[in-house]
Amino acid sequence: MSRIHKQGVNPKTGNIVDVAYGWDEVPGFKPGYFFQVYSRERKDLEKNDEGIILNEGFINGISEEKLKSLLKEWTVK
Repeated sequence: MSRIHKQGVNPKTGNIVDVAYGWDEVPGFKPGYFFQVYSRERKDLEKNDEGIILNEGFINGISEEKLKSLLKEWTVK
């Protein structure tokens, strides 16, 4: 598994978020890219300890095109 950490911007709120993305293969599932967004907002952290607000492709990977679209949508630098 590869994992890259960067900052991005929530397209709905304009708030800074933490983003993790990369490539993964889970045995028995479709390999591919994953994209995860973590909020820094207290209300989101209270919902779950990690504050995760988007989790695409974690088990069944997403395509490179979908990953690029999400990187652009969330303004990942």
